[in-house]
Amino acid sequence: MRNYIILALSILALTCQAQIADTWHGTLQVTPTYSLPLVLHITEGPDGYSATLDSPEQGAQGIPVDQVSFSPDSRTLSWQSRTIGADYSGQLEGDTIRGDFSQQGFTTRLDLIRGEYRKKEPKDDLPYLSTELTIPSGEVTLAATLTEPSEQKSSTAVVLVAGSGPNDRDEKLGPHKPLRDIADHLTRQGITVLRYDKRGVGESTGTFGVSMLSDFVADAKSALEYLRGSGRYSRVGLIGHSEGGLIAERIAAESPAEVDFIVLLAAPGTSGVEIITYQNVVMMASLISPEAKEDFAKVTGETFRDLAYHSTTRAEDSTLMRGYFERVLPLVREEQRAGTRAMVLSDRYFSSMLDATSTPYYKEFLRSDPSALLPRITCPILALNGSKDMQVEASGNLSAIKRLATASSGVRTEEIAGLNHLFLPCSTGLPGEYVHLKPGFSSEALEMMTEWIKEGELGR
Repeated sequence: MRNYIILALSILALTCQAQIADTWHGTLQVTPTYSLPLVLHITEGPDGYSATLDSPEQGAQGIPVDQVSFSPDSRTLSWQSRTIGADYSGQLEGDTIRGDFSQQGFTTRLDLIRGEYRKKEPKDDLPYLSTELTIPSGEVTLAATLTEPSEQKSSTAVVLVAGSGPNDRDEKLGPHKPLRDIADHLTRQGITVLRYDKRGVGESTGTFGVSMLSDFVADAKSALEYLRGSGRYSRVGLIGHSEGGLIAERIAAESPAEVDFIVLLAAPGTSGVEIITYQNVVMMASLISPEAKEDFAKVTGETFRDLAYHSTTRAEDSTLMRGYFERVLPLVREEQRAGTRAMVLSDRYFSSMLDATSTPYYKEFLRSDPSALLPRITCPILALNGSKDMQVEASGNLSAIKRLATASSGVRTEEIAGLNHLFLPCSTGLPGEYVHLKPGFSSEALEMMTEWIKEGELGR
């Protein structure tokens, strides 16, 4: 009898171990110094398995997984996510799936453990007050952190506005948290700082994927109104990074009485079409023949201008973008032309590109035009950028800000040598380099911001 019981228990154990429908978590070792947790949710239905991914440290939840297969016999799990261009294959061993994760040419070990992910929170001994709060913004609620000097009353407060993408209140990108670094420095210098998770990101409600630039403007205004409405500060300003700078420009232009100053960090002074054209020229620099660079920029600018102002349906967008590739492919270096053609015209690449560029948000950004905003801004402006910024080119955008902000009570622009879009010392400035750089934020930029804001306090 005892043998039968043992056999039954063994079979039961094997059956339980073979169940793949569950929550699994693991850690990607992106670099020797940077790791990224991932959570996989697998469910089983009448049509088989389905799944979604979470990236807790990036504030991303419910990332679609398109294909999920599991073989009980071999205990092999495989899945693919077109959204992030990733795939995985592993083998179930007890309560662990041991396998490999691949994304856009990068492959690393990823072992998934059965169970919920629990974030380990560091215990910071901060020399200032830090308060978690919520701020209503229309139909959504923004989760935010307010940091205040503990030993002195602050007369100046700022709202930090993150750049494009599903950013949390720290603007976390890989190992980098630029908004947290800015908040920490300014608060230590006696300035109150409010920063928040974007709608649909982190602990804020709403849906990020359907949000427009105008929604993000409304959220920043709500945060600004929270500080203004407290009645505790004589000066309230905005510090916007990248797209956050564009949002700051818009609020300062449209609601001048609400903003005492703005700080623009790698912010656009040129149109959305010009920004995207520049980024495409940078990305394609190694593929385009040097003599064809000007033609490539011209064709790219024309295409994205048509996408912004003339194309109104996804079908029209698709026709426009296919025409774009046909126009630029002859400009690609001859030895790389065939491979580039095969890649950009593949169903997978083209579909992902169309998904990104045909959204109402993307077209709204393309239509953005600081030249219509900057002349209306009356408050002081500090604009900083790094000389190696490959996303918002420094000299052209800084000069445009200075030239256009004719009504401002004072405009200061500074191009800081050797810094990239994240205000980090770098080699190339290209986004692919970010993950390999030491976290932090330029001390030179931080000191410039602090001194300028404090000079404004003395000038009142």
